[in-house]
Amino acid sequence: MKKIFCVLLVLCLMPFAVNAKVEVYFSPSNKCEKGIVEAIDDADTEIEAAVYAINNDNIVEALKKAHDRGVKIKILTDRLQAANKSSKVRELYDYGINIRVHSKHKIEHNKFAVFDNESVVTGSYNWTNPATNKNSENCVFFIRDKDAVEEYDNRFKY
Repeated sequence: MKKIFCVLLVLCLMPFAVNAKVEVYFSPSNKCEKGIVEAIDDADTEIEAAVYAINNDNIVEALKKAHDRGVKIKILTDRLQAANKSSKVRELYDYGINIRVHSKHKIEHNKFAVFDNESVVTGSYNWTNPATNKNSENCVFFIRDKDAVEEYDNRFKY
């Protein structure tokens, strides 16, 4: 009887164990950048990202490669940051990546991405070179809770 109880307990808790594992990184360091590049490289079908600022060379190159592989990419970014001289938004747009400059709210200050509608990366980390090399930032890899992923995914449908 004890064995059956233990097996049932393990089976009931297994979904929580699978979803509980997350990785947290802080900058300045290249851990957030590296993790985001790896997540982009691992994406099979779709990437949806809401990012305040984008100018990180390695992330931009990873997005271009994903686009070339046929990954559907949607990026929502801030209007004022997109106009910044160091922004890579125009470069990504000219490359053929679907970029929407947000104007519904005063500032598009999110920093998250949904990969293949299965996992989310989020935190304060902007996709910029200063976020990697100078700023105090954080990033959380990977939220895999289905309801949470759906909430992030819905951000692109309003």
